[in-house]
Amino acid sequence: MTVTELESKAGAVLYPLPKDEYLTVYSLESPPITLPGFTEYFVVVHKDLGAIKIIMNKEIKSDIYGTEGKKEYFKYKEALTNKYGKPKDSFEFVGNKLYKENDEFYQCLKYDGCGYYLSYFGDRLSLQLNGIERGKGKLIITYESELFAKYKADEENENKNKIKNGL
Repeated sequence: MTVTELESKAGAVLYPLPKDEYLTVYSLESPPITLPGFTEYFVVVHKDLGAIKIIMNKEIKSDIYGTEGKKEYFKYKEALTNKYGKPKDSFEFVGNKLYKENDEFYQCLKYDGCGYYLSYFGDRLSLQLNGIERGKGKLIITYESELFAKYKADEENENKNKIKNGL
């Protein structure tokens, strides 16, 4: 979809993020397809390639022990597995560092290396449960098109050239 189509069909609103000369992010006010409980939908648009990434978020609140978050994570993992096959990689653990008590589930997920609830379905689809604060998390489903991989490869080559030419 083009930006114009996103604006007219899905109520896309420019989302303020750090500037990138190629990418803009849009929040969708009225996405064409919604998932139960998901309240945030974002589309990353490349200025030449069009829409290249979609991010859907579901906020989890008042869930001190992570019970609801884990239930939702596994529900969507099963649905994605049924549609796309077994995840390429899956990481589901907590309590490796710092936060080890049962009521620190989301603090642990927020702290790098403490815990992960993350599944990759191939190279372009992921499901993740992130920690925000005690009792609060976010379930995130991310789709990346093949064009996103092209953008990342082009960006990496451009950076290599900048280093080569700058030295």
